[in-house]
Amino acid sequence: MRSSYEHLQFMMKNVLDHLGYPNDLYELIKEPSRVMKVRFPVRMDDDSVKIFTGFRAQHHDVFGVTQGNVHFRPNITEDEIAALSILRSVKSSNLQLPLGGSSGGVICDLRELSFRELERLCRGYIRAIHHIIGPNMDIPSSDASVDPQIMAWMMDEYSRLHTGMDPNFITGKPFILGGIKNKQTAVEQGVYHTIYALIDEYHLPLKDTKVMIHGSGIIGSYIAQKLYQLGVKVVGISDPQKAIYNPDGLNIPMVFKQKDNFGIFTRVIKDTITLDEFWEQDNDILLLTTKQDQVDVNIAKKLRTSFIVETVNNTLDQAAIDYLHEQETVMVPEVLATNGGIVYAYLEWMEYKQGKKFTDKEVDDNFKEIIQHAIKEAKYTSLQKKVNMYLASYMIGMKNQVEAIRYRGWL
Repeated sequence: MRSSYEHLQFMMKNVLDHLGYPNDLYELIKEPSRVMKVRFPVRMDDDSVKIFTGFRAQHHDVFGVTQGNVHFRPNITEDEIAALSILRSVKSSNLQLPLGGSSGGVICDLRELSFRELERLCRGYIRAIHHIIGPNMDIPSSDASVDPQIMAWMMDEYSRLHTGMDPNFITGKPFILGGIKNKQTAVEQGVYHTIYALIDEYHLPLKDTKVMIHGSGIIGSYIAQKLYQLGVKVVGISDPQKAIYNPDGLNIPMVFKQKDNFGIFTRVIKDTITLDEFWEQDNDILLLTTKQDQVDVNIAKKLRTSFIVETVNNTLDQAAIDYLHEQETVMVPEVLATNGGIVYAYLEWMEYKQGKKFTDKEVDDNFKEIIQHAIKEAKYTSLQKKVNMYLASYMIGMKNQVEAIRYRGWL
């Protein structure tokens, strides 16, 4: 199994070859143009000093400005940060947003830090990277594990270091400091609107569309409840141990009432099926939300679905993608399905650039329009190029970047 970085580079190379671009372009964008590694001290509550390691990677600035998340995790690596910056470029280009990709983070375990230690960590990280970020350079935004308070501390520290510059370009802030409401569910909203756009674009009957969800974590639970409220039939859902399936649709609120502290509901519900049997059930849209299992060609041959939506990069392996394309299954990759956070960050940045505050309706309308347009473009490209939507999504993301590079005369 390839790593996420290797999978991403494989897809980039494959797409650029398919589109007929020279290898020089791949060599230019296969890695970030800048990766900065920093080490900085943080005073702990017991008055000791601990040294933390952080990163900031910028894929390219062909569009002038880069934007990307900040990650605080104990297992984050330089390679992962580099891959995430490239992935951000592909995703932004898929959405037709004029932004390059970036990513950053600090190796730390948030559970081991006090409130004040976390504040000093955030400020120390900004002091270490402040000269390579800014409103016309690189825009930090929040990851799912990074809350608005963390971004507010970063904004404040930047304002202390650059007293003549408005620090509100940093996104993911609290609403009172220029943030956008409901940012904490941005990724889930993006997946939901992707599924809704598929139903609309392919003219599926809303009330009769059968959706099956592999995984009942944050994304899986959110989508199941939203689709149930919409009237879509959620016919199957799995937890880490087993799964449940009902061709007439599940009562999702009742299912989730059975969840224990470990997210397991199949211990209480009697009519369950194995995870192997889960793949064989009939459905229209299959949503993949777990990191633990990769869908290989053997699993792909069991599937009885017309659409697959991937929410974790590299869930579908290449042999499975090739087989499913032969079966004319429409596949929406993670680079197209999980872009809600990028859209929210872009809209918050646009508020900063325009000096205005969007209404809730304007945010919602812009959000839906950007997601729906991306699905339309991917469908059009897949039909025009006679490729699956999985490849078409990467084609759009890569072509927009390399055409910008070509017009600017970098190669």
